[in-house]
Amino acid sequence: MKYALLGDIHANYEALTAVVEKAEEIGVDRYICMGDIVGYNADPAECLEFVRRLDPEAVIRGNHDEYASTNNDLMGFNPQAAWAVEWTRENITDDHKAWLKKLPYQAVLNAKVTLVHATLDMPSKWGYIFDKWNAEASFNYQRTPVCFCGHTHVPVAFDKFGGIDTDHYRELVLAPGHKYLINVGSVGQPRDGNPDAALVIYSPEERKVELHRIPYDIAACQEKIRRAGLPERCAVRLAEGR
Repeated sequence: MKYALLGDIHANYEALTAVVEKAEEIGVDRYICMGDIVGYNADPAECLEFVRRLDPEAVIRGNHDEYASTNNDLMGFNPQAAWAVEWTRENITDDHKAWLKKLPYQAVLNAKVTLVHATLDMPSKWGYIFDKWNAEASFNYQRTPVCFCGHTHVPVAFDKFGGIDTDHYRELVLAPGHKYLINVGSVGQPRDGNPDAALVIYSPEERKVELHRIPYDIAACQEKIRRAGLPERCAVRLAEGR
């Protein structure tokens, strides 16, 4: 069994389709979506429909998913993110919003893998895990050997001994008796200095996690952002991977 984990798609259809094409080439069996299908970029409806057609094993709610599907106050969002959320609210359907509202904040698969967008200690408060100190709070709530998360857009792994360098996470073999917290990175808006879309493949029988980076048509996505009237920074940062 191979799972493809898709994190922080953020309405980037070009990146999403490139990543799924790579996943199909690898031969994945099932998909998991780690949240934030929408936000920042200009194809929220298209990405929602595409993800739903994948019939994922699980889809987790992200903060942009939550705010785009409600009228909740956007206090706490930076101006660019808030602008994109308001635009997204106007460019997805009521059916899309209803589907997003039903997504869980976290899920457990086969009593072995936990899925959460942000943190396990307060999954609906949208905290960030940047380092081993942030990770420790989630480890206290983690009841499975592996937890996958997203939200920071930076692929990195933590275990009970501290941080694992991102370079070593290209292919990570999970040691028995360890507890891992693994960020799958971002499909649609990477922030680790690499503009290529991130795709994580999890093979539970082999106890292996692989990180793939896939180039995609960034210019096409940028053009859509500009045509939609979204913030210029949303377009520029794609090429920077920031």
